[in-house]
Amino acid sequence: MNAKSRIRSVKPFLLAMLVMINGAWNLLSGQGINEQVTVVAAYEPSIPDVNKINLNPAASETEVKLPVMSYSVTPVQMETKLSPESIPAVRLVGEPQKKLLRNYARLGFGNYTTPYAEFWANSLRSKSYQLGLHFKHLSSSGEIKDYAESGNSVNLIQLQGRKFFGQHTLSAGLGFRRNAVHHYGFKPAESEGFFPDDMLKQRFNRLNASVAIRSNYADEDKLNHQLTLGFRNIADKFKTRETTFSLQGAADKRFELFDITDFQQLGLETSMDFAGYMDSTLKQSSTLVSVRPFIATGFNEYTFKLGLNFTFQGDSVSKAYLFPFAEARLSVIEDALNIYAGITGGLQRKGFDLLAEQNPFIQSVLPLQYTRERFAFYAGASARAGKHINLYASFRTGVIEHEAFFVNDFSQAPFNRFVPLYDDANLLAGRFEAEYHTAERLKVKAFAAFEKWKVQHELQPWHKPASTLGAEAYYNIGNKIIARASVTASGKQYARLEDEDGEVRAYRIKGYTDVSLGLEYRYTRQLSAFLNLNNVTGVRAYKWYNYPGYRFNLLGGIAYSF
Repeated sequence: MNAKSRIRSVKPFLLAMLVMINGAWNLLSGQGINEQVTVVAAYEPSIPDVNKINLNPAASETEVKLPVMSYSVTPVQMETKLSPESIPAVRLVGEPQKKLLRNYARLGFGNYTTPYAEFWANSLRSKSYQLGLHFKHLSSSGEIKDYAESGNSVNLIQLQGRKFFGQHTLSAGLGFRRNAVHHYGFKPAESEGFFPDDMLKQRFNRLNASVAIRSNYADEDKLNHQLTLGFRNIADKFKTRETTFSLQGAADKRFELFDITDFQQLGLETSMDFAGYMDSTLKQSSTLVSVRPFIATGFNEYTFKLGLNFTFQGDSVSKAYLFPFAEARLSVIEDALNIYAGITGGLQRKGFDLLAEQNPFIQSVLPLQYTRERFAFYAGASARAGKHINLYASFRTGVIEHEAFFVNDFSQAPFNRFVPLYDDANLLAGRFEAEYHTAERLKVKAFAAFEKWKVQHELQPWHKPASTLGAEAYYNIGNKIIARASVTASGKQYARLEDEDGEVRAYRIKGYTDVSLGLEYRYTRQLSAFLNLNNVTGVRAYKWYNYPGYRFNLLGGIAYSF
């Protein structure tokens, strides 16, 4: 297109624009507008019909197929490293060790003309050895109204020592004890004949020695073992003697062969006693050998032990016995409540030494036998309530053959000596203890024990108290004054008596209660004074038939450490 043509096409456009601008200017300026509007009726708006598009929206459905997916997890162990921070060592403030003194002596005197002396000497702290000496003298020459001379005494000296090696301990001991009593169990005014003091006096000399070695491994899986060789000899004033050599050994080892239990333990215990006895009418020897293999195991809070006791008796007649034994223990609360139960049996020789220890008023010529416990069941429990209360209970029932009961010998006047009488019996016994303590300041202990015997041939279990009750108390006041008290109540018992025609009857011996008090005043750490009051109520107590004990008696003295 040329320039002229473009100009001709623009002219009409420009003309129209000028017309519009002119009209707009006239409108704004109000010039040339003169209109009149006349309303003849109300305005009625209306909407004319229109054509609508009748169309509804619709969602289009599209089918989506998910692909089948497969995956796998590859385990990867995370490497962790623990680098604990070093903990600075705790500095302990060492307490100074208390100074130990080697020697301790006590001297005293009491009524009934009772001198008393006792002395201990021990080595001080040592990692390699320990030595000790003990000496004691106690005698009384008091009289008991209406009864024969009742003087008595005890003298002893005992040496003992231990040598500590790396994993073993060697120990040895040597001692001598001399007991003197009088057979005062009769009233001279009511007896026929004269009985001089030399005839009534009895004296027992006892000599003992032992040597032992035992292991003390810290590792429980090692072979633990111990061996003890012992010697005992007793001789009385009337030429009765008994000598016993004994050998005791034990060994055990723990294994872990099975996963069923925590451990398995095999062990062996053995004892051999060779005794020679001689009195004025008899001389005999006897042998008693016992071998006891066992197996033990435990898991969690349970422990079990099972074994056999092979016992051989050899004297005028040789016999062999087999006694099974078993025991189970349960720790209900660790270090707080433990219970146990088991069965056992065994054979024991009633020798002269044992019988004279139980009753010093026996004859010098005695029938000696073996006591056989065919079967026994026992159970017990120990408990701790808090820090200050300890409880203990035990129970035992058994069937016993040839149990020894002491009876008066009515074959020889003045009938003041005893002999053992053997009978078969069933035993039911129990003991209960309760203790309260607060460190070293206060200790209180109470106990109750009972024995119920059912004898087969005799009328009663002679000289066996049915029950015993007691309590003990210890109180330390500022480590300056120490007070002690005890009370013991022994139940009734029976003595075997014979009438003139030989008829046997049971004599009832009343029970008694013995109350004792003690007081010690520590003037210094090394020097103190003591006073003991025995049988405060002054009751007449009979432990053996026609043998009353002393009434109220006291003993006072001093003690010194150096």
